[in-house]
Amino acid sequence: MLSQATIPLWTAVAALAASLSAVMAAIYTGLTYRLVRAQGEPKVVAYVRSDPDRQTVLMIRVENIGRDIATDIAFTASRQLPAKAYGLSAEDAKPAEVMTAGPLIHGIPVLGPGDSRDITWGQFGGLLKALGTEPIDLEFTYRHGRRRLSGHSRLEVASYVGTDASENPSAASARSLEKIANAAQVIVNEVRLREAERRRQGSAV
Repeated sequence: MLSQATIPLWTAVAALAASLSAVMAAIYTGLTYRLVRAQGEPKVVAYVRSDPDRQTVLMIRVENIGRDIATDIAFTASRQLPAKAYGLSAEDAKPAEVMTAGPLIHGIPVLGPGDSRDITWGQFGGLLKALGTEPIDLEFTYRHGRRRLSGHSRLEVASYVGTDASENPSAASARSLEKIANAAQVIVNEVRLREAERRRQGSAV
C-alpha cells in the first residue's frame, strides 16, 4: 500500500512515462510520414557512365529514379564543364570546348519516373586533360509540386584509369553485320547493272 509520501513520486514517474511515450509516438509518426512521402517523390541523380555502344566514350546521365515527375530541374557546376573532349590519351587529346548548351546548361523542364538524359561528354584522355584529377561538383534543384528538392553529385573521370574500354561484343557484331550487308548490296547492284547491260546488248542485236 502506497504511503502519502510516495504517491506524488509515482504520479510524476507516470506522467514522465506518458510524456516520453507521446514524444516517441510523434517521432515515429513523423518518420513514417517522411518515409511514405519520400517513396512517392521524384529522385534526380547525375553521374558519369561509359557508353555501352561506344566503349571509349564517357557520358553524363541525368536520371529520375523516383516514382513521380520532377520539374524545373536546374544545375550549377563548381567550374566550367568541358565538352567534346576527345582523345584516348591526355597527351594526344586536343583542347576541349566549353559546354554552352544542353540539359546541364539550360536545365530540364520535366523528367518523368525512370526517364533520363544522356549527354555525350568525351573520351577518357580528352576529359582527363580538361579536368585533371579534380572532380566537378554538380548541384541541382528541382520541384515536386510546390516543394523544392535538391541534390548533389560529382563528375569525375580519374576512377576510369585502368578500366576496360574494349568494344562491346554486341556492338562489334552489329557493325560486322552491317559491313557484310553493305558489301552484299554492292554485289547485288553490280549484278543488276551487268544484267541490264546484257539485256540491252541482246535487244540491240
